[in-house]
Formats: sequence, C-alpha cells, structure tokens
Amino acid sequence: MSANRPQPYRVSEQKILWVEAGTGYGVTWDGRRVSPVIRGRRKTPNLTDLLDTAYAAGAQRIMLTGRLPTAEPGRPHWLMADTPGWRHGTHWLDTPPTGRYFHEATQPEGDPRARPLEVATAAAWFGSTRLGIHQARAAWDLVAAALRRSEPKLTALMKSPAATGQNLWALSMPANLDPAPVDDDVAEEIHRTSGQHHIEHLVAGPSFTDHPDCVPLIDPAQGRDSIEGFAYLDGRFMYAGLCNELAVGPARRLRGIDAHYLFEESPYAPARYLIRFTVPPGWTHLGVWGVKVPGSTSEWYWPNRPGATAETWVDAAELRVGLAHGWRPDTFVEAVQFTAKKPAMRGDTRLVAARPLDTFAERLQNAREAVEIAQVEDAVKDAARTALRAVLLETIGAFASRGRRSTVTVSSTFEVPEQYQHSIRMWGNRITYQAPSPATERQRQFYHPELAAQVWGRARARVLDGTKAAPSGALHVAPHQLIGINGDALYTTTVPTWALPTAHGGADDGRAGKLRLKGVLDGPLPLPVTRAQRDALMHRAETAGPAAAWQSSDEVSA
Repeated sequence: MSANRPQPYRVSEQKILWVEAGTGYGVTWDGRRVSPVIRGRRKTPNLTDLLDTAYAAGAQRIMLTGRLPTAEPGRPHWLMADTPGWRHGTHWLDTPPTGRYFHEATQPEGDPRARPLEVATAAAWFGSTRLGIHQARAAWDLVAAALRRSEPKLTALMKSPAATGQNLWALSMPANLDPAPVDDDVAEEIHRTSGQHHIEHLVAGPSFTDHPDCVPLIDPAQGRDSIEGFAYLDGRFMYAGLCNELAVGPARRLRGIDAHYLFEESPYAPARYLIRFTVPPGWTHLGVWGVKVPGSTSEWYWPNRPGATAETWVDAAELRVGLAHGWRPDTFVEAVQFTAKKPAMRGDTRLVAARPLDTFAERLQNAREAVEIAQVEDAVKDAARTALRAVLLETIGAFASRGRRSTVTVSSTFEVPEQYQHSIRMWGNRITYQAPSPATERQRQFYHPELAAQVWGRARARVLDGTKAAPSGALHVAPHQLIGINGDALYTTTVPTWALPTAHGGADDGRAGKLRLKGVLDGPLPLPVTRAQRDALMHRAETAGPAAAWQSSDEVSA
C-alpha cells in the first residue's frame, strides 16, 4: 500500500429519516411514512419530538426539508434547545447546520461505541431547491444511483458532498500514482497567497471597491442610468472541465531568472509564479491578476488603472491569459513547480502524465449525464444537479482544508482560547466558539492544496478568456457592457454571441467548463449600481431563461 495514496471507504446506505421541519411528518430511507411523536398538547414538533420520532423509526440521521427555524445571534439556536432524554454532542452551527445528539437511555456518557443521531438539512446537498420529503429522498437516491453507475464501487453516499467526492477520488486514483504531499512551507504559502474566485462589481457606487488602483467600467456619473438589457452567464459544471492533467507534490522552487526561464520554455508547466507587474498603458478593461489586500486574510482587489503596480502570485494559466492580452510581468520573483509525471508502471523508469483528477472529473460528468436522462420530475432533477455540483466544488475545496471545525459551547468567554476569540457567538445564554478538530491520518491523505490552487487558478483564467479554439469570457465582452464577475458567473448588458449554443451560432457546445447563457432580460432596465440590485436582476433573468436570446439570434441569422 502506497504511503500517500488515500484508501476508499466501504460505505453502507445511511438510515435517513427525511422530515418536513414544520410538521414533523417524514419518510424513511426505505420508503416508510412516519408520523411525528409529539408530546403534550403542542400541534407542531420540537427538536426532542423529532429525535424521538427518528429513534423510534430506527434512523441514524434526520434530514430536514421545508422552512427551518430561524437562527439569530443573541437568541437561542434551535439546535441547542433543551432535549430531555438526549445529550448534546458536538454541533456545527454555521450554514448549513448540523446537530449531534446521544440517546441517554441507551448511550451513556463515555461509551466509546456510541454514535450520535445527527440532525442536518437537505440544503447541505440540494441548496435552495424547494423539495418535499419524497422529492428529497428521490433526489438523494438519484444522485446515489448516478454515481454508482459511473463508479460501481461507490456503493452509497456519505454524510457530506465533500466526503462523498473524496471517496470517489480515492476510487478513481490512477494506477501507480502515489501523490506526495507538498512541503509544509509550500502548503502554507498556497493558503496565504491563493484565492478562489474573481469577484467584482464593476459599476461605480457603494458596491465598487474603494482601492485607488481600480477603475469602474460603468459610471452613472457619466450620465448612464439605464442598460439596454441584462444577461446572466454561468460556467457549466466548470471545475469538471478544468481537472485534466493537474500535478501533485513534491514541488520545487525556482528563483528569479530560473522562474522566468521556466515560463518562457514551458508555459504550460503546472506552476505558480510570484510576479511584479504594471497595468499596461491605455488599458480600459477589468483587472487580469488579483492582488491580496494588505493585512487581509480573504479580501482581494483587481488593479486595472493604467500604470498601477503590484506584486502577486498567479497560476500559469492566469499568466498565459495576461500575456495574450498585453499584460507583462515586470519581474519574475520566484516560481513553485509541481510534479506532473509518474512512473508508467511499478518498477518502470518510463514516466507518464500523473492525471490525479482526470478520472474523478470524468466520472462526475458521467453521473451528471445520467441525471440528465433520468425520467424524474424537474424539481428532483434540479436537486440532483445541485448535489453533484456540490460534490465537485466541495471536494476541490476540501483538498485545501486543514481539518474540520466544530462548534464548542462554554459557560464563560474566559474559557475560550485566545486564538479562537474572534469566532465567539452568543446564542441566548449560551456562548460558542469554533475550533479545529485534529486531522486524522486518513484526512491528511486527502490534503492536497496544490490541486485546489491549480483548479481555482484555471477557473479564474477560463472566466476571463476561454480556449483558443472558442474565444469567450469577460475579456471578450466590451468593457462598457460588463456589469460584474462573480466566480464563474458574468453579468452583461447584452448577450455575447459566444455564449449562445452552437446550434444558434455561438460557441457553447454543451461541454463542462464552458460559459453558457442562463437567462436574459429585455431592457431598458435601471442600471444596477449595487450588488443587491444586480442579484435581483440575475434571479429574474434565471427565471426568464435564455430562450429569448436564441430566438433573437435565429431571427438575425435568417
């Protein structure tokens, strides 16, 4: 057994009770209808009633659908309510929340064999899709069947999308690949210098950055208070189209001229570069390379003012996009190159591409195709799509996770360690803070921040500029028509031709990793000065759909 190669779990089907939160009525994993056990004269169940109902049904987990109780800081959290007969375990109170409870009569405190009954939400898998209990169960079964069809050894889903995806990756690992971890200094550097999404609202106003090196693309002060239309574009299963031929550890550092030579001689080598750059003279579009705000742990800005200078880390894919559009590094400070090859066979000296995520991404795409052809109602299909997207996104994110966090309850703020003081929250008379759980040896096998950083860098590059064969992305939208960018989503005032399906004269061929039109609104419309106004238009556009743009393109071509 290879030291660094993660081993898959053998998973049994979870005994889940799907429960409508407001009424307590549910359906079990095997299709039995369950009525709530409500004590006293109440008409609606409380948390204890739900736990008792699940226990009587033999469930190991409750998945709530419908409208959940509100959780407001300063007031008691609904998962921390008094639960007679049940002992509270370790909870997670952020969104989506999870509560853990031990049955006191059968699971005495200190019993090493005790396993909590978990209370979670269907939203953890299915997002904001509105589902009844039978729809949620059907969506869960559809996701499990689609993944099992793609990888028969994946016999059941795990508790979270990330854990399910990690198990799929372990089952999809290329033969003879023993993915070495990067050194601690490289891992820490990735955490410190690698962001995830390019996020900017590009209209001057309260939602635009106040950084002096950033210039809005649309300014109401210049007399523009309306837009001719609104188009919402989004990446289709984006990360799955960017997982090909990635690299793993070990990594090697190159300084100065050696870093420059690496990019000049091998621009597609899997690497990150620390560069100093100047925004080109005459530049009038959005920024290409993101820079971390000094002193911040998570805020970034994207300089686009001609003559602005900065220093930042970029992925090789981002560097290639910049060069294609006239941006040049002033200096290559250093580079970190990852290992892209592995032995062809054990004991063989021949090297072939490592491809650590190729099969994983292919199997997720196959599962998504299975969902698309399934004969189920639309709500179930939408939920299954959302779940597979969550598996993809959360698995990539989990590669950069240094361990799980949990919510700890204390009676006084003096009991909170100094390093966790920033996470203190009050829930009624209860005080909580978040603390990391020690990573297990198994969890460390899945820790590969270099994989996450490569996918994130490629995604930022792809949303700016697509492939040479099919130019697309933000840099192929006129600056005065670009409202904003949010990860792999773009918001524009007109529909770019490249965003249309190929059948309607565009470049969208239906494959994963392509930007496609999600919805369009005819104008004139008020200029969305704030993100909230823009998001409202996005939701309206998504509801309206893209068909109007297809019809318009067909009329023009005719």
